[in-house]
Amino acid sequence: MQRYLLDTCALKWYLGNDKRIQSIAEDIEYYQGDFAVSMESIKELVYLVQSGKVKLEFDIEDFTRFLKKGNIDIIDFNIDSLIVLFTLPFYKNHSDPTDRHIIATAIAKNRILVSGDAKFKTYTKDGLLFLEI
Repeated sequence: MQRYLLDTCALKWYLGNDKRIQSIAEDIEYYQGDFAVSMESIKELVYLVQSGKVKLEFDIEDFTRFLKKGNIDIIDFNIDSLIVLFTLPFYKNHSDPTDRHIIATAIAKNRILVSGDAKFKTYTKDGLLFLEI
């Protein structure tokens, strides 16, 4: 069974039934993998919604139902992720701290990071397993 970590955009696309994540959404809904999302992605999504940068058509109860329906776990940033974060090279073309937390979590937890952000590919040479959607 594959172990995945959805980044913020993949989570947003899943919640919004976006066609870019349709094949992954089918796997989530039919439990063809072990899916999780980083607490960093949750915090980023909350910020984006509260700042008006992202509009979602559901409330927190719907959000938690989506996570439960897909059996999607929430992974905290822990000491293992911190150790990976400290060893990650700092690439000038990709310095977003939230993304780096998500990448470190994926590496520490040995999960395939699912994202639409092509810049994440840079970290495959540093141990990141990556699925671009």
